[in-house]
Amino acid sequence: LCGGVPNVAAQLLTPKELELGIHAGDAETSLLLSILPEQVKMERAVCEYPQGLPTDSLLSMEGNLPFAWLTGELTVSGVLGDATAATKEKGDIILESLSDAWVKVIEDVCKFQQPKRKRF
Repeated sequence: LCGGVPNVAAQLLTPKELELGIHAGDAETSLLLSILPEQVKMERAVCEYPQGLPTDSLLSMEGNLPFAWLTGELTVSGVLGDATAATKEKGDIILESLSDAWVKVIEDVCKFQQPKRKRF
């Protein structure tokens, strides 16, 4: 979630979800249940992970050497993760941790100063 912004998602999600749940899975659906519950149709939630990904390759879906992909190429539904595990409570916790982290990022940006260049 959110690149390198610290959050507590790793404490709330399964190892499989942390590795492969990167679109419309547990974390994202939980966040939407927290923010826009009326937009989430849990009766349509699915658990679907990509199959047949290379395990002996340096390439991955995300990371330093990502390969190109579209969600519809990896799963029938386009979901990459377990939306059925999502809860509003989990979303509330993730949202609070992300909000706190983004405040810290913005504070750091506001305070940041480039080091003075040394003259030779």
